[in-house]
Amino acid sequence: MIIGVWQYSQRGLDAAILTSLTVMIAFSPFCLALTTPIVFNRAKKIVAALGVKMYSPEALLTLSSVDNVAISMNNIITDGNFYVTDLVPEGLSQNSLLAYAASAVSESNHFLAKKIYETAEHRQLNLQRVAAFREISGSGVEVLMNNTPVKFGRPKWITSEKVEVSSELLTKVDQLAAKGKTPLMLLMGRMVRGIIALKDEIDLDSKDFLERLQKVGFETTLLSAESRKTVNAIAKNISVNNVKFALTSEGKAREIQIMRAHGKYVAMIGKDSTDLPALLSADVSMLLNGTTLKLVDDQVHIDFEIENLPQFIELSKISQRVKKIIKQNQRLAYLSWLLLIPPALMMTLENSPIPFNPLFAAIGVAIFAILIVANSFSMRIKPLN
Repeated sequence: MIIGVWQYSQRGLDAAILTSLTVMIAFSPFCLALTTPIVFNRAKKIVAALGVKMYSPEALLTLSSVDNVAISMNNIITDGNFYVTDLVPEGLSQNSLLAYAASAVSESNHFLAKKIYETAEHRQLNLQRVAAFREISGSGVEVLMNNTPVKFGRPKWITSEKVEVSSELLTKVDQLAAKGKTPLMLLMGRMVRGIIALKDEIDLDSKDFLERLQKVGFETTLLSAESRKTVNAIAKNISVNNVKFALTSEGKAREIQIMRAHGKYVAMIGKDSTDLPALLSADVSMLLNGTTLKLVDDQVHIDFEIENLPQFIELSKISQRVKKIIKQNQRLAYLSWLLLIPPALMMTLENSPIPFNPLFAAIGVAIFAILIVANSFSMRIKPLN
């Protein structure tokens, strides 16, 4: 506008119109506006072909900066096929220990609780009716059974209050954990009446995935609700940089927030509702086998739903390609300004040393727009290898 008024006062209407149009076209943000949408559209098709649900293509740009991958241990690094390995009763029989524990967890949806309940049913044990059921996330359950308060869950939670527990049982807890097992205690009244231990095996595909992550330069952090000894027993058989143990759902989220506060970009891979706070705290959230967690709340924002762990590495490759192409497109857009704006501004001079007009400016913008579009289409539809 200012240039047009000034040209009109100095050189007349025709010169003002030509000069204004030339400058407007040269300064046009059209090329810059083209730098991302086509790339994102191509990336969405590639990700879909990979079998991944992506809720925001912008998350690919964040993923390209990720340097730390946090992974929930249970059901991901371990195969999730838990089985009861040890029944260590004190003052009652093994079947009674299992029956009381199964009764206590009968209303729980936790995967460990379900396995204990299934084991008791398989043995056709008689279960007790319970009342006042209450589940404490990451700890265990408490109920009333025959008017007796009963707790069943993590030893740390059970022994956090003054209860009667023998030194033999405490020693057994440590021994079981050191073997990579998950020990759970049964408290009836004020006395610990036994331990039930469960175990699952390391998933070989997950083990291979962790090795590949380290080879391509990612730092890995294992997050688990299990005890230090249990986690360390498993961690010594896999490639992982950091282990965090005895974590509640909120504890996992807090560990991720700490990593981000130290300047790390964190991608979190989780599988069920206990991982949700950690997923929402990460820079990039990846839900493995997303059907296990129904995202019904509009406020819940998950970036990707993946079917298997290797898809993370493929997504990382795609994100790097997206970032590279967008940067190339931005350089082309800035180059268009660098080459077109100076001669356009020279049109304001009465005797411009470079002949320039709106047509030349439009042709220049069109050439750079074509280059940006062509570069954007260099994103291949099939997933990268």
